[in-house]
Amino acid sequence: MRPATGLALGERYRLTRRIAIGGMGEVWVADDGYLGREVAVKVLREEYTGNEDFLRRLRTEARNSAALSHPNIAQMYDYGEQDGAGFLVMELVLGEPLADLLEREPVVAPRKLLPILAATARGLHHAHLAKVVHRDVKPGNILLEHGGSVKITDFGVSLAANQAPMTATGMVMGTAQYLSPEQAVGQPATAASDVYALGVVAYEATAGKRPFTGSTPVDIAVAHVNAPVPPLPTHVHPGLADVIGRMLEKDPSRRPESAASLAGELETLAREIAEDPLGARSRSARRAAAARQGTRPAHAAPAHAAPTPPRPAPAAPASPPSAAMPVAWASVTPSDDERAPSGEPAPAAQGDEPAPRTPVEGVAAGRAYPLRRDVRAGAHDARRPPVRKPQPAGTRSRAASRATPDAKPARRTSTSTGQRFGPLGRLSWPLLALLGLLVVLLLATLVQAMAADAGQAAALLAGPALALSRPSRTDASPSSGMMLRDTPHAPRAAMTEKDI
Repeated sequence: MRPATGLALGERYRLTRRIAIGGMGEVWVADDGYLGREVAVKVLREEYTGNEDFLRRLRTEARNSAALSHPNIAQMYDYGEQDGAGFLVMELVLGEPLADLLEREPVVAPRKLLPILAATARGLHHAHLAKVVHRDVKPGNILLEHGGSVKITDFGVSLAANQAPMTATGMVMGTAQYLSPEQAVGQPATAASDVYALGVVAYEATAGKRPFTGSTPVDIAVAHVNAPVPPLPTHVHPGLADVIGRMLEKDPSRRPESAASLAGELETLAREIAEDPLGARSRSARRAAAARQGTRPAHAAPAHAAPTPPRPAPAAPASPPSAAMPVAWASVTPSDDERAPSGEPAPAAQGDEPAPRTPVEGVAAGRAYPLRRDVRAGAHDARRPPVRKPQPAGTRSRAASRATPDAKPARRTSTSTGQRFGPLGRLSWPLLALLGLLVVLLLATLVQAMAADAGQAAALLAGPALALSRPSRTDASPSSGMMLRDTPHAPRAAMTEKDI
């Protein structure tokens, strides 16, 4: 059967418009002819019509969802089959999935995100009390109503306590990006698995990206098992970073004990962040606790990694994980909203956690600034000589009193290279360079002065020679009888016939 507009299912529900397409079925808005209301109908996709395995899964989803009645779970109304295809009739949620919100806002503010996570955790806890594990918690299955309510939907791969197994041994069901480590290695999913998946959702909404990505679902699942969780940005509230870190623990026993306790922590954290958005009080409390314990302050490392001591990592297979895991990877479905960036760096290989450092003597408690290399070596900073206090006349310093008569003063070395310059050992290389420059300038000045003196002497010697070489004539003055010589320094007298 092919779903289409106007198709009537069970002679009661008439399809009006399609709103979503999933891996197993299509979701339509339909009119309920009996009750006169709009409902959501999930119809098995056309290519799976008559497939008994998919029909059995759809019946299981209907039974598991019908056993749940909670404000944060989409209510199941009816189930039917027609022309070899099954369909589910559910509550119509007027809003959008969390995946659409993350498309618009990759990073969601804590005041908006924490109520969504708390409501989702409470809905999951109700399902866990009914012995139902969702196994596919992801942003696409968390619906946000326009009024602010949160609804969990799509229990298509859910697992109930009395449910007959529908998968082979070691087969994985779920979405690789939100798969817990125990599911990735073929172990059965538990309530802690849903908590881990919700932690991945919280990390994605806080950091703007998923914690683990890869080119294939197998690579992503292996990263969930072996790779450490990348640290959250430093601006994230330390309380929120701590909660997300505990939700993403590899060991299920170290995660929050239940979804209900997690919801309580998230609601309390929402009130704390509203009063202290920057987390100043939380950071100061962590630094004080670290100072009392003699370890590094929490702000020097990711908040979700600092409070816990180093612990052994989960056992990893001796051979490459992709070849050793007893998992049917063909059953790991890719995400419907796959958008992992191709240029994102691969997760770093897992290594030992750094050992805690004790405070250095003389450093104020609660401060973990890196020490300079010369301070760590125990030497004073050569660029900043120690301040020496004036000594009274007739007294000797403590260092001088300890010195022996035969002791020779230590020769200083260069502040940058450490080299000694023989007799000029007391001079550093910058001072030597300055002296060399002054010598060069002095020599240049002397050479220039000598050249100027030589030019002036040559000019003086050339003056009389020019005066002697020029023709001279003498004229008899009629009045005094003196001889007048025509020289370059005296103008020649104009001679007229009258003067003669």
